[in-house]
Formats: sequence, C-alpha cells, structure tokens
Amino acid sequence: MERNIIILILCLGPMILVTGQEQQAGKLLSQALYQEEVNGELDEAIKTYQLIVQQYPDDRKVSAEALLHLGICYEKIGMPQAYDTYKDIIDKYAEQQDEVALARKRMDHLLAYADDINEKAEQHLDAGNELFRRWEYESAIKEYEKVIELRPNTLLAQNAHYCIGQSYFRAGQYDAALTTFEELIEDFPESNIAPVTKLMVAQVQHAMKNNKNPETIKNYSDENTIVDPETGITYSKIKTFTGKSDVIVDPSLNLSPNGKYLLCENMVLPMNGNAPFELIDRKTTGIQATRGTWSPDGLKATFFSGDAICVVPVSPETGRTTGPLEKIHKDKLKWQSNPGWSPDGEKLTFHGSGGHIWTISADGSTLNQITRSVEYRETGPAWSPDGKTIAYGRGNRNIWLYSVEEGKSSEFADVGFRCFPVWSPDGKWLLGDDWQKLHFYNLNDKSKLEFSQPEEVGHFFSWSFEGQKMLFFRSSYHYNEGLKIASTTGGPSFEPVPLLTNYGKAVWSDNSKLMAVQGEDDKGNIAIRIVPLAGGKSYVINLDNPVDGKLFPFGISSDLKKLLFKVDRDDGKEDLFVVPISAEEARTIGPAVKIFDGWYREGAFNVRLSRSNDGEKVALIHEGDIWIAFTNGDHPIQVTDTPEKEGYMKWTSEGKTLLYATPSGWRLLENPGSEGKVTKLLDEGSEIECRWTNIDFSPDNTRIAILSDEKIKIIYLDGTTSNQILNFKFLELNECFNLTWSPDGNNLSFIGVKKTDDINFPEGKYQVFNIPEDGGKPIRVAPDDDDFKWGISWSPDGKWIGYSPMKSVKIRPESTVWEADFEEVVEKLQQ
Repeated sequence: MERNIIILILCLGPMILVTGQEQQAGKLLSQALYQEEVNGELDEAIKTYQLIVQQYPDDRKVSAEALLHLGICYEKIGMPQAYDTYKDIIDKYAEQQDEVALARKRMDHLLAYADDINEKAEQHLDAGNELFRRWEYESAIKEYEKVIELRPNTLLAQNAHYCIGQSYFRAGQYDAALTTFEELIEDFPESNIAPVTKLMVAQVQHAMKNNKNPETIKNYSDENTIVDPETGITYSKIKTFTGKSDVIVDPSLNLSPNGKYLLCENMVLPMNGNAPFELIDRKTTGIQATRGTWSPDGLKATFFSGDAICVVPVSPETGRTTGPLEKIHKDKLKWQSNPGWSPDGEKLTFHGSGGHIWTISADGSTLNQITRSVEYRETGPAWSPDGKTIAYGRGNRNIWLYSVEEGKSSEFADVGFRCFPVWSPDGKWLLGDDWQKLHFYNLNDKSKLEFSQPEEVGHFFSWSFEGQKMLFFRSSYHYNEGLKIASTTGGPSFEPVPLLTNYGKAVWSDNSKLMAVQGEDDKGNIAIRIVPLAGGKSYVINLDNPVDGKLFPFGISSDLKKLLFKVDRDDGKEDLFVVPISAEEARTIGPAVKIFDGWYREGAFNVRLSRSNDGEKVALIHEGDIWIAFTNGDHPIQVTDTPEKEGYMKWTSEGKTLLYATPSGWRLLENPGSEGKVTKLLDEGSEIECRWTNIDFSPDNTRIAILSDEKIKIIYLDGTTSNQILNFKFLELNECFNLTWSPDGNNLSFIGVKKTDDINFPEGKYQVFNIPEDGGKPIRVAPDDDDFKWGISWSPDGKWIGYSPMKSVKIRPESTVWEADFEEVVEKLQQ
C-alpha cells in the first residue's frame, strides 16, 4: 500500500510542479499587467515581463502574452526594441495564434508610424535645405533640429547635425560650427559621416585663422540709383526680391503686359511681393512647362511641354490659369528659344525641333514653315510691333528678317554672335545681347550702337509695360560648375572651395591631398587651379606666357607635371602645346613644346582628345581620324584612316591600348603609333549611344566595365567570361552615366538619374553610387546632393570621390529689377 502511494506521488510530482509554475507565471503576468495598465509603471512592468519570458519559457501561452505586452511597453516609451519584440513572437511562438495576430497588427502599426515619422523628418530636412539655399540660416537650423527630434540616433539625424554645422559656418558663426562638427565626430566616430566632418573641421579652422567668410557677395550695391561712368546712363532700382520671392535664377523672363507679373519658364513672380507660384501645376498635370511667354493682351500664355507647344488662358489680374491648356502642335519642344506672339495675339512663331522657324495660329488650326536653311539652325524668332516682320537668328552670327507679306527672308546684319533679337516698342531698333554687350541695330540705316551696362544691374530682359523703359534683372543666384567630394563609404558631400569654377574632371595628386581643375583666374580667364583637399586657399598655375597668343589651358597630366594648352590661329585651327609645371610652386619649370600644328577640332575636348596616364601621348581627332601626338615633341602620327566618324577615346592605364567609339560600335586600338591592331569590341549602336553608354578600363587592364541595356556589365578582355553586376532599374534609376573604376579595381562608381515630380529637380535627381565589382550592395555617395553632376574622379588612396556639381548658388542677399530710360540710352550712346 505504502509502495503504491509512493509511486503515485512520484508520478504526480511533475504535474504538481508544472501546475505551480503555471500559477506563478500567471501571477507574475497579472502583476505586470497591473503595473502597466493601472499604475502606469512601465519600467517595472518591463522588468516583470522580461522575468516571465526568462524563467517560464515552457509556459508558451503566458510567455507569448508577456512578450506581446513587453513590446507594447516599449512602444509606449518610444523604444525601437518594440518591433523586434513583436517579430520574436511571430518567429518563436507561431502556435499562439492570438498573440501572433496581435503582434503582426502592432508591427504594421509601427511600420506605418515609422514611415510617417520618416516622411515628416525628411520634409523638415528638405525645408531646412531650402532655407539654407536662401541664406536663412537661423530658420534652417530650427528645421534641422526637428529632424533630430523626430529621428534621434539615426543617419538622418547625423545628416541634420552636419547641416546645422554647415549653417553656422556659412553664417560666420565659426565657434558654433566647430563645436557642432567636433561633437558629431565624437558621438559617431565610426559613422560614414565622420570623414567629411573632419574635413569640415579643417575648413572651419582655416576660416577662423584667416577671418574670412566663405560666402562671397559679388558686386552687390545697396544704392537705388547708379550712373554708369562710361556712358552717363542712369539706372534706377525699382524692385527687390528677398526670401520666398527670391526664386528667379535664370534671367530668361518676361513681364506681363500690365506690369504685374514676371514669368520665368513656369514660375510666376508677382511684382507686389506676394509668394510666387507655378503657371502650370506640375504635380497635378505631370507637365514640366518651359519657356513660358505672355500674350500681348495678357489673356493667354504659351509654353513648351516637352512634346508640344501649348496655349493656356490666364487672368491678367491674378496671373493664374482660367481654363485647361491646349497642345496646339506636337513636337519635341522644351529648351528652344521662347515662342514669339504676333501683336494681335492670333499667331505664334517658334523654333521647331528641326532647327527651322514656324508660325502657327493660337488655336493650332494653321501651321506654316517659314525658313528652310540646310546649313544653319535658325532660332529666337520675334514678331515686329507692326506684325509685318519676323526677326530671327541664323547660325552663330547673323540676324535675318522674314517679310510676312512677301513670304521671303533676307539677311539684316552680321552680328558676330548667336543672336535672339528683340524689337524696340517703336519698331525702329533690334537688340542683340552677347552677354558682354548690348547691341542696337537701326532698322532704317543699319547703324549700330553698343554698350555694356554695369554688372550690378544685371541683364536686359524686357521693356516696361508702357514701353518707355528698358528693364534689367540681377539675380541673387550664380550658375556655378563647382567641385565637391564625398567619402566612398557614403556620407554627405564636402565643398573644398565655395563658388569655385570647375569646367571638367578633377585630377588628383599622387598623395590624394591636391586636386587640379580647369577653372578661372581672378580676371575670369581660363586657368588650371590647384585645390587642397581639406579646403583653404586654391591657387592658379602661372604659365608666364610661354608662347605668343592667348593661351587656353584645358588639361593636366595625372602626375600633375605636364599642362596642355592651345592657341587659336587665324585660319580657325588650333596649335597644341605641353609645358612642364610644378603644382606645388604653381608655375612652369621649363619651355613649352608644340605637339600638334593646326588641329581642326570640331567638338568638345573630352570627346575629341584623350591623354594617356603617363602623360607621354595625346590621342586626338583631326579631320575625322585619330592621331597620336607626343609630349616630347616627336612628330604626330595618324593611326586611323576610315570613313567612320570616331570619337570618345580612352587609354588603358599603361598607355598601350586606345578605346574609341564609332557609329557601328566600340573599337580597341592596340599599340597605336606603331603597327596598331584594331579589334571590334562590341556593337553598341550609334556614336551617341557609345559615348553616353559609358565604358571604362579596369586599372589592371584585364576588364572593361560598360553600361548597356540598363545594366552594368564586366567584360574580360581575354574573352574568358562576362557578367552583370547590376540592373540599375533595381535602384529605380531611369538612366546612368560616368562609370568609373576605383584605383584598386574592386569598386565602380557611377551617376544615376531618378526622374521625379519634385519641382526643385525638373530634370530628375542625380545620385552618385559606389558598387563592389563582384556585384554587392550599392552605396549611395553624397546623399545630400541631388543636383546635376558629372565628372567622377577617384582619389588614388580610394577614400574620396570627386565630381562637378552644376547648379545655381545664392551669392547676393537679394535679386533686383532696374530700369533705364530708352530715349536717354539712345541719346547718350549717339553722343
């Protein structure tokens, strides 16, 4: 009997123990729920829920419920562990269906909330960036602080901290800037934001030492009246735009007939100081309107939509549209010159995609081609005030007149520059602007007047609505092709020298501490400028006039020891020279050597010329074929003799093979200059496609990377294999270019374009990526910079990527409109 009782106790013992554990777990769960839901003691509740999960893993029902409430507590106090806690329930307690369902619901809620928070934070970052561009630094800092508040301890918050430091720096508050950058490095020493932040510390220290604000105000005048000492003409300031109204960066604008609105492309700017607005709302219509122009009565406006010329009714009083737009003629029209209205507003004249001038009725019912030149493009048509004549530019130096009544054209003047003629209101004068001078041509006797207005008043853009005044616009913005760098591991961009002019791809010194760019000297002449990586003062290579004629430097060898320049000849050809230099001493250190006599270029330098990395050879296109010039002065050698049009050349790193494009595909020319062998590489279509498809040799010359068919491919030159490493549609990119190998051959960088509805980026967002050669995950480089960019170059140590951004940068506190009396202008010029 006793033996049976003992056996029974031994059998029931585990059951009693389990039941006791369940009771204890349930008791602790009730205690934790009371702490959480009744007393609001979330910290104590979290400890209790954690204790349940740790001590009672076998009670899966209670543990799952404890884990669920643990996640809810994390949610309530804003801790990111909430999401992972819910995920643990789904992964580890799949059989607890009620808790799993609630966990999924809470995860969806967190994701939606996180998306909302991220969106709000990014909106504040964008708002801060816009205020930063307008020099409203104090307000920008407040927006950046909201980003940090919403998304603390994230990469977005780090970028906001960096932008706060930039704002202090641009505002001249160097102590605050230095503190901000140093704290950022201290808090995130391993982040990809650290390298560029260290450069900013050096830049701030340099500014503190020299007590120089990097923001340059060029030729700004707070005077309301300027009398030009050269001509005696008086200019009066009649309007100032600041803050949100200071948005016009392109002086290609016109005044509404009643003088109440300025129209620039698609932006309407009220002259009374009200906020600007879009003529055609891009987000709702999907149309990027360009070249907007008011009709003479102000009741309509015309513009290009990319695929058509359009007309839309507008209100002269509000400047806004009053009805739907109408596409009156389908054509690829976008950046052609502004359409011209006939004086009665019944017709338009425009420069069509074929390079000819057309007229069309405002309702699109009648279309007429009025010019048919085979040799020259015809642009800038403008109707005379009496409606009898259309003036237009022909080629790059002539004004022609088309008689509407006779249907014939005749040459009026050889002006010597590409002209978009403008009629005076009385129809007696035609104006041409070569961006250096204004030229007046008298319609009666063809006499000519010319003058340069003071730089402070900007450029002529319109007549006053009464027709008696000439109006000039001076934007606070300056279009700049500059230089930026970014860490190859990611992080924001860094600008070594604010407002630097850079017309090409930077060349790095061997130690990665200097960059050479084609820029300008202090007088605006083209020059090679040396830029320190960490910022500071850049300097120009002094050529000391080594030859007769005006020098045009356009290239420098990869070792920064040889400089290429050209000199124009009277016959339209160019002589090429090379001269040894010292980048450190910023001067020539030997005589110049002519390497090519009488180059007939026909195109841009980067398409018609390529320098070998060792600086010993220069490949160039001359009269349709490839020639090799030698920097030691040896006689040039012609290496191709074909009817094909060749261009876009690249050397292998050792200078033994030349890659070039033809209309039928890519070619490899081995040993150019001796017994060269031409190999057909790929059939990539036309020359234009070859040029922009992009292709680059690996540093060891064994592979070629190529952008083709929306993919990045690696091709082995020995023919063993080829492979795809990226389909750029994966990154939601519409196109890519500027494919470039890293110095070690392990990575590739490129620029991708993502089309967008953002009105600040009408052509799309231009983004730099770095991707491993084996096809790993791409890294976004310079994520703070979406402006147009090109000219990627890697530093030799592989730490930095340089590129040339192209955008309008604010350089003055305000934009201004000036006027000058037309009668006074003519009178003073005729004296």
